Amino acid sequence: MQASRRAPAMKPARLFLAATCLAGACVAAAPSSDDPLEPDRAFRPSARLVAGDATTGPGRHGIDIEYLIAPGYYLYRNRLKFALSPSTVLVGTPELPPGIEVDDPFLGKSAIFRDRVTIHLPFATSVAKPGRYKVRITAQGCAEDRLCYSPFPQEVAVDIPPGYRMADSPGPSR
Repeated sequence: MQASRRAPAMKPARLFLAATCLAGACVAAAPSSDDPLEPDRAFRPSARLVAGDATTGPGRHGIDIEYLIAPGYYLYRNRLKFALSPSTVLVGTPELPPGIEVDDPFLGKSAIFRDRVTIHLPFATSVAKPGRYKVRITAQGCAEDRLCYSPFPQEVAVDIPPGYRMADSPGPSR
């Protein structure tokens, strides 16, 4: 039978010192509020189906992509690309607002979006097959004067209800 060996007890002063060092290591490992956000948190897209009406205009049909952009961040206007899947509904050329002209430290003269922007993807067909569609976005943006992200993919979903026709008023066809 072997005798078990017991570890010596720590004295209170050593225990306090060990706890203090451990707490300091935890604080040092905590993320700083100055660390840049991940792209999905800095640039948050959402999508909604647009059916021409008094608010949007009678001929305005398609998908609106709205970006909420965190303070201190911006998106490049000319670095946005869109693809719809499945490709049973064709979209035309994206309609982008002009943006803000800046002399960007990363890309030179550029148009950017801050705070919030809505981009319209017009339908290029008169009938849309109902279902859930995904808009795949490739975007690029920056954290003000700190870093520029490589192009990053994002995806948003939009539902097209049965009976939706681009030539109709809002609501189901009869």
